[in-house]
Amino acid sequence: MPLSTLKTPKNAGLHQATAKLLHQHLHRALAQGHYGQAIRLLDYLIVQAPKKSSYYTQRGLVYYRCRQWSQAMVNYNQALQLNPGNDRIYVNRANCYVAQGKFPEAIADYDCAIAINPNNIRARLRQGILFRGLGLYEDAITCFDLALFLGQLSAYTYAERGRTYHVDGHWNCAMGDYQSALTMLDRAPSQPLEFQLQTWISELISNRLK
Repeated sequence: MPLSTLKTPKNAGLHQATAKLLHQHLHRALAQGHYGQAIRLLDYLIVQAPKKSSYYTQRGLVYYRCRQWSQAMVNYNQALQLNPGNDRIYVNRANCYVAQGKFPEAIADYDCAIAINPNNIRARLRQGILFRGLGLYEDAITCFDLALFLGQLSAYTYAERGRTYHVDGHWNCAMGDYQSALTMLDRAPSQPLEFQLQTWISELISNRLK
């Protein structure tokens, strides 16, 4: 459905059937990587529902995927103005800060997400990965320990904690975590994660043989 054929006046709201159809087009565009079309659809939806924070969040994610950081930030900021208690928006904005090399701002946003929702595992994982990248290995391990205590996304958490032990030189701990992650993947397979683990294990074995 071309957007030019839609004649809904600004702020008049959308008929339920029209809204459903637009969302179907939006999901299809995102799945197929047609980001320009997705942005046009979100532009239209925002005109019709300018107070709906999820539209700004989605548009921010599209701009993020397009590496248009400033546009993504504008949308995340707008989403947070409308919905300041949404921890997932803080995670999205933190990821965008990381992409721009603004690490203190990213850490602060991950902290905000965790303060709002202590069970936000993605915030803890992302923050742990950032700490590891900054060489703050103890802080990274703490993030992963807490994520494991909460008991979600455990294979990913073991893998990332293992990688942290690995780069920090604690190779026995690293191998233990890599093996734990692989065991969990037997129950819930993930080819990308398994490939990453095998790469890290090969690297670790090579290092130990030197």
